[in-house]
Amino acid sequence: MERLKYKSHNFQIDSRKVNKGDVFLCLKGEKTDGHLFINDALKNGASYVVVEKDVAGFPTEKIIKVNSVLEEMLISASTLINENSKLKIGITGSTGKTTTKECLYYLLLTYFKTFRNEMNLNTEIGIPLSILNNYNNEETVILEEGLRKKGDLEFLSKYFKLDVAIITNVGASHLEFLDSLETVAKEKMKITSSMDKGVLIINGDYSILKELAPKHLNQLTFGTKDENDAVLQSFEYNENHTTTVYAKIFKEDFMVTLNNYWSEGQILDLLSGLLFLRFIDLPIDPYYLSQINIPQDRFQTIKRGNLLIVNDSYNASYESFKSAFNSISKLNLSPKIIIMGEIKELGKYTEEYHIKVIKEALNVFDQIYFYDPQENFTYLSNDKVTFFKELKKIDEIISNTTKGVIYIKGSNATGINKYLKESDLIWKD
Repeated sequence: MERLKYKSHNFQIDSRKVNKGDVFLCLKGEKTDGHLFINDALKNGASYVVVEKDVAGFPTEKIIKVNSVLEEMLISASTLINENSKLKIGITGSTGKTTTKECLYYLLLTYFKTFRNEMNLNTEIGIPLSILNNYNNEETVILEEGLRKKGDLEFLSKYFKLDVAIITNVGASHLEFLDSLETVAKEKMKITSSMDKGVLIINGDYSILKELAPKHLNQLTFGTKDENDAVLQSFEYNENHTTTVYAKIFKEDFMVTLNNYWSEGQILDLLSGLLFLRFIDLPIDPYYLSQINIPQDRFQTIKRGNLLIVNDSYNASYESFKSAFNSISKLNLSPKIIIMGEIKELGKYTEEYHIKVIKEALNVFDQIYFYDPQENFTYLSNDKVTFFKELKKIDEIISNTTKGVIYIKGSNATGINKYLKESDLIWKD
């Protein structure tokens, strides 16, 4: 596959996305098998098809057979970066992975040619696909690495040899598959499995991460507690739609004013990157830093006259809800309204964590709208809670609100984020 990459071919795993000259990779998934779509890929103009089964009836010059398509992807992609990049950084965590990656990418870009995998391509398939398509021998590589089930990060670590690992936090994401928060923490720490040396940057507010951290790695911590190497002391929202942050990095005072409103969690994500820059003695330009942008749909603020809409609908966890609530409470706006959906993949912990979220929300919001199309959450009933079954209700709520703040959040699988992308209502002045 390296040879094909250097011939400027693009790689696709979906035959519908194949364009002329592309290479189609026949992966076997849980629901389907890429080998079934070879003909479609060739019709769409694929130059080559990589298979792991014997196939017949296709031009032999276009078929490349390997033992395992996925393994070939991983070997080719990891060889590219392990041999060509000087600094390899991996990022994982229950929330904040993408924001941390994008912030760090922005910070390092002024000093090094830097590559990072695309927004949500953070799995054993997405990471090599992103590298094969977009890596151009950049000297610095940032990889966001997702965790869904036990062993995911340990598996990735066998291929991608990191110099720096960042763990943003430990939360209730994917408890349906990972049993307990302790299991989540242990699995997150496996991002360091292949690191014989290097730097581990962790959220020091989580004592379990400090306990699990390998002793042979240089350890840096960030968080809100004073004992951390980088401490978020406070932040405030300004009338000109900016956020002023007060922190300490290696015991030195640090202040910056950022464009837009940033949530507490996002500021911590940024702080982990700033800590790394200070650790490797790179200067931080306050003006350059002030221009950084938050990834779309993550605490994204839209002003409509006297109404502020905060679109945080990309995904959800208990921890990200709680962090955002702390941020919303700082806004001197009234009324405060939340439109929310459920947190997915909690399994047996579903009821426990939704009760906790609603309890936190009741302390901040004047009105709670909960999207519950299947009526699974009636146990959350409260005078302040209004349930709704159709997403078009969101349009009605926004249209009937002229002042204050509307905060929108829910797991991606609820469809709220997709609905907002397809509706231009929240973007209209």
